[in-house]
Amino acid sequence: MHDRLVPGPDFLTGGGEMGALMRAHDWSSSPLGPPEHWPQSLRAVVSLMLTSKFPMFVAWGPKLAFLYNDGYVPIFGAKHPHALGLPFRDVWSEIWPDIEPLVTKALAGEATFHEDLHLVMERHGYPEDTWYTFSYSPVRDETGGIAGMFCACTETTQEVKLRAALRAEQDRLRELFQQAPGFMAMLGGREHVFELVNDAYLQLVGHRRDIIGKTVREALPEIEGQGFLDLLDKVYAEGKPFTGRSLRVGLQREPGIEAEERFVDLVYQPITDREGRVTGIFAEGYDVTERVQAEESLRESEARFRNLADNAPVMVWVTEADGTCTYLSRSWYEFTGQTPETGLGFGWLDAVHPDDSGWSGETFRASNARQEPFRVEYRLRRADGTYRWAIDAAAPRFSEDGTFLGYVGSVLDITDRKQVEEHRELLINELNHRVKNTLTIVQSMASQSLKQMSEENRPKVQAFEDRLFALARAHDVLTRENWEGAELREIIDEVVEPYLRQKTKHFEIEGPRVRMIPRTALAIAMAIHELATNAAKYGALSVSSGCVFITWTVTSDESPHLELRWQERDGPPVSPPTRRGFGTRLIERSLATDVGGDVRLTYEPAGVVCVMNVPLNDESGMLEHHPRH
Repeated sequence: MHDRLVPGPDFLTGGGEMGALMRAHDWSSSPLGPPEHWPQSLRAVVSLMLTSKFPMFVAWGPKLAFLYNDGYVPIFGAKHPHALGLPFRDVWSEIWPDIEPLVTKALAGEATFHEDLHLVMERHGYPEDTWYTFSYSPVRDETGGIAGMFCACTETTQEVKLRAALRAEQDRLRELFQQAPGFMAMLGGREHVFELVNDAYLQLVGHRRDIIGKTVREALPEIEGQGFLDLLDKVYAEGKPFTGRSLRVGLQREPGIEAEERFVDLVYQPITDREGRVTGIFAEGYDVTERVQAEESLRESEARFRNLADNAPVMVWVTEADGTCTYLSRSWYEFTGQTPETGLGFGWLDAVHPDDSGWSGETFRASNARQEPFRVEYRLRRADGTYRWAIDAAAPRFSEDGTFLGYVGSVLDITDRKQVEEHRELLINELNHRVKNTLTIVQSMASQSLKQMSEENRPKVQAFEDRLFALARAHDVLTRENWEGAELREIIDEVVEPYLRQKTKHFEIEGPRVRMIPRTALAIAMAIHELATNAAKYGALSVSSGCVFITWTVTSDESPHLELRWQERDGPPVSPPTRRGFGTRLIERSLATDVGGDVRLTYEPAGVVCVMNVPLNDESGMLEHHPRH
């Protein structure tokens, strides 16, 4: 028998790097054996693979020995080149559970194709997500049996990731489109077919939800004749955008009812292709109905305010937050002779008397900085050049969120009132002068009449004179208040002032602000005087360690009462008197008879305690805590 000629491995020539590696590879331990003994079917497919630039591999024989070309090298990564000739299962062990079913099909004669198949490979020493598009095809040998499989593949990892990122971006943009606060719609073609709309657009047009694929005329027949269809046709024909503000549109937002009036800010933007041809229109905008209605209400409100202010019996003005005057009523211009050109801004100060403009302007600016109400009186020049007294009162304006907006104020001519007040003050001063003279005469007459009294009765004369002095002090307070009333704190301070000048006498005085009518003020003044006199003789004010606490509270029920408490501490031991003195009877009688109050006087061992309960009528003032002395 003649030996058959064994062909050489010429089929590996020209196979690039992998062809050279296959020629140099030691195939002695491989089930495939040396290349010159490979069957012609394997040689043919390997030759085809090596000369292709497309990534390919062949798995041959019972162990599916792995052969691949230069195009497949980047896919292998760090597995190259030692994977050459190894079994398929060992080469790609990490993905074998995913691809084994596909390999089994190929070896069974069934070719398969897979697009963007996800595989987790470890080609660089760590797991990584990869995607491939490939086909597995069976390869038959000379006997007609399936001896291996052939794969042509391409890695699509970057393309898959790019498409995923693009889809995510499109989804994000679509979500933003849907959630945009303004309405949006994509219209295609000359007929303006709805291709895409967001939720805000559907909310604007109301009950219609199936407008995609319909033309604007079909979906919104009620806008025919309102000008919007003509605008769309013009934008499409000319390729120029249209912008409109506060456009009125009638929309049938609910079935079976009349069209509802809405207002929109609108932009029609033409969409063009690469050649610049208009292919559609992007419509976007905002439903500004509430804003337009609010602006209309504001205009109506301002008109009503101006009509009210111009016809009010006082002069009215309005400023901005920076203090500039933006409105003066017609009565201001009529009174001062100014015009809007000369009065607005800070020009109104030119109508104020030169001696008053400086300090009144500073008062305004300081109040504006603190955002507080203010009230000033100044002289204002009338149109005839004469100056009239005016009272200017203003309150700060704030928005709903608390932002300071400026002031609104009024100016009133009070010249006649000032003249009446000056005349009344003159009369009160004259009356006070006469009352003081009368008290002086009474004191003098008492001194003359009682000067023959014995020494043991001199304290009674002194007590009488002290009561006259206390009464005079209370009169002084009421005179300063024009006999309209007096602050309780001021009355008490005046009565105890002689004792406060003595450094050894101590008082603690505390209570809310209470304004008393004259009758009540005089009764309390006399009571405090009597208590202080007794304390100086026998009680806490007779020793340096003693102290008197004067406190009061006001009930806030339907019949408000003042409860004033006099309490002595750290004085000599106290015991009840054997008889009721004149001072005690004076306190009880003045409070009971003059103001309808009552008095509880107790002689506690620690010190005398006197509690006065005095009814307060409408003349009492607001409450405000004062600090201690």
